[in-house]
Amino acid sequence: MRKAVILSLLTVALCCGQNTLASNEAAEGWVLLFDGKTMNGWQGRATSVPNTTGDWTVANGMLVCGGKTPSWLSGNATYSDFDLRLEFRGPEKVNSGVFLRSQKEGQPHVTGYELQIWDYQPQGFLTGSLVNYQKATAAGKVLDDQWNSYDIKADGDRFLISLNGKTVLDVHDKSHASGVIGLQCQPNNKIEFRNIRIRPIKK
Repeated sequence: MRKAVILSLLTVALCCGQNTLASNEAAEGWVLLFDGKTMNGWQGRATSVPNTTGDWTVANGMLVCGGKTPSWLSGNATYSDFDLRLEFRGPEKVNSGVFLRSQKEGQPHVTGYELQIWDYQPQGFLTGSLVNYQKATAAGKVLDDQWNSYDIKADGDRFLISLNGKTVLDVHDKSHASGVIGLQCQPNNKIEFRNIRIRPIKK
């Protein structure tokens, strides 16, 4: 009985605080994009395979894609300038990405930016890069099957990207001005996301 109580307390300790905002964050204007329970605010979309929106699910407070087919999730709202924070987890060689300022129709890495999650991209657009636009200026490595954190600022044409607390990109690019936030899933690449929050930058 005592072991069960201890296990229950540990479970609470581990789960609580995920996908929630602290009082100071709410006061600072941060908004949750994922409630940890449902896919409210997200829509599955096809990439290279028509009429396929992937196998995205919610499990244990995470947005999870098993990688059966290529797909991506788009948020509902459009943003121009913002701070974005999120966590992701996958194997060390996982291939995924976060879409910034993309459009809901078309290829999100073409209509907007793809912030890379992949340490082995052949052209050198490694983790922390804006694929086909700007290469990461410092080495960023995905932690194998551990939670990794992205801290992203998109302010006008400036992009400031930190991975696990380390700045990996600080560049200017004005190719795309506004669009939705998106999450990528590649075939045979399971990926999990949580603690997705955004703070629009008011001008």
